[in-house]
Amino acid sequence: MKKPIKFFAAIFITLLFSLSAFTMNAYAEENTLGLEEPYLYCEFFNEDDEKVDGNTLPSGEYTVNVMLDGISSISVFQYTAEYDTSVVTALSTTVQITQDYPDLSLGGTKTTDLGNGNSRFVLALASTDDACTALDQGGAVTVASMTVTVDCGENVIDFINCFRFVTDPDLTFIEADYNDGIEDAYVLDTAQTTTYNTYPMFADESPAENELEPDITVSGTVVIANTVTGGGSSYGARGVYFKVDGEYLTDDQDNRIATSEEAGHYGEFTITLPAGTTSFQVVPGLSEKMARTVTVNVDDSYEGAVIPVHYADYNNDGKCNGVDYSLYRAYLKNYNYYGDYNIDNKCNGVDTSLYRQFINKTLSYDELVLE
Repeated sequence: MKKPIKFFAAIFITLLFSLSAFTMNAYAEENTLGLEEPYLYCEFFNEDDEKVDGNTLPSGEYTVNVMLDGISSISVFQYTAEYDTSVVTALSTTVQITQDYPDLSLGGTKTTDLGNGNSRFVLALASTDDACTALDQGGAVTVASMTVTVDCGENVIDFINCFRFVTDPDLTFIEADYNDGIEDAYVLDTAQTTTYNTYPMFADESPAENELEPDITVSGTVVIANTVTGGGSSYGARGVYFKVDGEYLTDDQDNRIATSEEAGHYGEFTITLPAGTTSFQVVPGLSEKMARTVTVNVDDSYEGAVIPVHYADYNNDGKCNGVDYSLYRAYLKNYNYYGDYNIDNKCNGVDTSLYRQFINKTLSYDELVLE
């Protein structure tokens, strides 16, 4: 184990003696350490308990949660942070992780005045289990909750400019399992010379808004509308694209993502929306004006979406009239799947009977929400 600062020495020695009956291997077991990517970051809430962006904090009182993600177990964990006392004052800390995981023992916390307008805060934990304390599914956990007062006058401040995690491997580190080796650990700076093996962990004191939220995956089928208000048929719609904030979604080769044209899978799609997306547009290939807006009210994924769209506007003027019908009739001689309403790979009288219901009608869409 690394050498904690002097304040913690007696506590850690006592704790280690209490663990001396457990078997500890001086060598890391193969492939047990270094496979995860621990991430230490902060979340911010104002006095109304609203989540706010730590990049642009005005003066005020905040709850700042120190969060840990990307690791499934802890044997020893210590983080050290330094902060500007001219900006951050009245800092008080509640250690949450020991309440959520009782077999994590608090080695101690300490605040030290560094004498240069900065203070240093240290928090240390160790598992009383014989190997480690398992975290729930490796998800994000709240390590500590700080109440801080930020004083930046009439300006706003990025929290990272007044509060930073110390990157010294002896001061900020995570050991995942006692059986992985007494000293081997995840650290913020693997370039520093140490007498033990180090593996990278990451930190961001003020991650950008939505940066930690997962992208949203939506899958399902776009179908050809069979009513003037955008009701759905069972016929998959080919040649349909997707937009977010006015921009078409594209693949790695910068090609527009479209619904499937594979037989038996017409209209099927899977798209990935940026985190925080609240709506997207489904765009028939011949008519952007017939795009359908779909509201998204999910955190990470939605499967089985059925989204009807209108094919009927062939000249992209937002109407279906005689001009469109004349364009449609050309498909009776030269096949185009935009004129194939029953997806039998033919354009004939059956399709004409399905299409005629839209001519000279006002086409619209009822609200569609995925939730």
